[in-house]
Amino acid sequence: MLKHIFAQPENVCGIDIYPVRLIDYDKFIECSKFLYISKKNFNTTSYSLYELLFMTHDQFGMTMQTLIADMEKTFQIVSRRDVVFTHTTGFKVDGKTIIASNYEEIRRIIMIQNLMFEPKVYKNPLVQEWANKVITCKQKNGTKVTMEDMVTTVKSYQGLTYDQLQNETIYQLYADFYRVCMIMQFEQASLFATVSSEKMNIQYFAENIDLFKNPYDSLFVSSDKLSKFNAL
Repeated sequence: MLKHIFAQPENVCGIDIYPVRLIDYDKFIECSKFLYISKKNFNTTSYSLYELLFMTHDQFGMTMQTLIADMEKTFQIVSRRDVVFTHTTGFKVDGKTIIASNYEEIRRIIMIQNLMFEPKVYKNPLVQEWANKVITCKQKNGTKVTMEDMVTTVKSYQGLTYDQLQNETIYQLYADFYRVCMIMQFEQASLFATVSSEKMNIQYFAENIDLFKNPYDSLFVSSDKLSKFNAL
């Protein structure tokens, strides 16, 4: 599907949900942390995720006022419309359509469009603690590439201006950046192959890039292994 690379919106209950543009990235990251809270964080199925957010916001270090303000800002960014919260109905988009009971579907779309992935949640708190330590350690030891690094790489390679790039989406930036990396790796490997007698398996520069692969799948080990590690 080309809808992500062409930054097309998805309609949910009459509301067009747009992928986040880079010009709004800093604001979006600051106000959208609540999206990482899923039903996996709770031990009940009696309430919707929307209801649970309002019932347990303090457990996640948020006041009611902060939660409402952050949700308003997030929905404004992704709908590109005015959004106002009312206690009786929910979040009104342009004074018409409502975000409330449809929150989980809207959240799912926002996370897919902007390459957001839920952290794994373990029921055993000790296993969760060790899992957090594992991901922190691996992140420290990995190559750190920031959004700014991606922007400057894509700008330099494609000859774009910053004004042009700021209107790209998060997905488009990631797609461009990793394609540039693959092209450069292909060129370097091809050049090396001309002067080396070693047989090389050169990765094709236009090979599929799966941007939807959950990075937490490779950062975590199984809960069984973490439990055994914790028992040592």
